[in-house]
Amino acid sequence: MVQNVSTAAQNLPVNARPSQPRPALLQSQAKSTRTDSFSFSAKISFSQSQSIVLDRAFEQLRGVVDEARAALEIPEGQVVDTSADATANRIADFALNFFSQYAENNGLEDNEEGRAQFADFIGGAITQGIDEARGILNALSALDPEIATGIDDTASIIQGRLNDFVTNGLS
Repeated sequence: MVQNVSTAAQNLPVNARPSQPRPALLQSQAKSTRTDSFSFSAKISFSQSQSIVLDRAFEQLRGVVDEARAALEIPEGQVVDTSADATANRIADFALNFFSQYAENNGLEDNEEGRAQFADFIGGAITQGIDEARGILNALSALDPEIATGIDDTASIIQGRLNDFVTNGLS
């Protein structure tokens, strides 16, 4: 890339060789090299390295939570009910709002068959998200029995909402 800049500055094609020497500044640019690697030597303990990893994981988790808060239009600082029932209803409400778009894109009718197809699709995505959240909490050693029970209860309530949707549609 530096060669392109050098030759462009002299109005020469990239593969042309100048008959006169280049100015010193351009020669030094052409000789410079870039490296994307470096070495770093420091002694850190296992607990320090674990702390660094956990800090970064929590930072990413906060970003996901902030995005979800914005998507669900929950104002910053508002206390959020994190009970299984409230969480499941937020997830189900959010997911079910996509039915009309999904039905239109896939040529489905708003009948039990069309709603069942959507519920299978969106239910699979929700299950995947719950499994990923469970995995993250487990990796962070934060999946205690109480939280695992809450996750199971939330998943069960969501499934009930999806089943009700298939039978009765949006109410």
